[in-house]
Amino acid sequence: MDETPTTREPAPGPLALVQDFVNTAELPGGYDELTDIPAAVTWLDAHGFEVNPDESQRRRLVETREHLRTLIGVNSGLSLPAHAATRLGKLLDAASVHPVVGAGGVRLASAARGVDGFLAALLAALLQGSIDGSFRRLKVCHSDTCQWTFYDNSKNGCGTWCSMRSCGSRAKAKAYRERHRHEAASGGDAEAAGVAVVARARRPHLLRRRLAE
Repeated sequence: MDETPTTREPAPGPLALVQDFVNTAELPGGYDELTDIPAAVTWLDAHGFEVNPDESQRRRLVETREHLRTLIGVNSGLSLPAHAATRLGKLLDAASVHPVVGAGGVRLASAARGVDGFLAALLAALLQGSIDGSFRRLKVCHSDTCQWTFYDNSKNGCGTWCSMRSCGSRAKAKAYRERHRHEAASGGDAEAAGVAVVARARRPHLLRRRLAE
């Protein structure tokens, strides 16, 4: 992907954290804000989490991110492999959340700290989004050269690309070129077939002419 999409609004409320987390990697083969421990610490701190993960915890964050992308892909019409769902459940298992009741209603919170505390925040956001329906609008761009996670704020909830200006336009241009090539190839075949028919139609005339000679 050659530019960061900017034409869509971010996901609402806590779900924005999930979106930002999954987008810490630019696919395919771009930057990765969790590529090492210092990078992960910087990203977490920028999002309000004072976490100093060790290498195994960093890898856990990366694995969680990738399985979350797979889960979000379901909202874009992709399938969810059973092993991915099971593994994501295990990765989030230690990030337990509990209800907190107050004058403003009920919210989810966690007593966990460190990486578990961060994952608990993700889990709470996913649960809330699943309940209010906003999670279904969190999608993965259909472009194979992008795969950016975006929030579909279209009226009918049928958005496909992270940005019509970039990925959407490229996809439509590609479809147009392929359709044009197909039509050109079909036209060429039809023209060749027409020539063959004319040639066959001329053969009896040529045969009669030779016999007369």
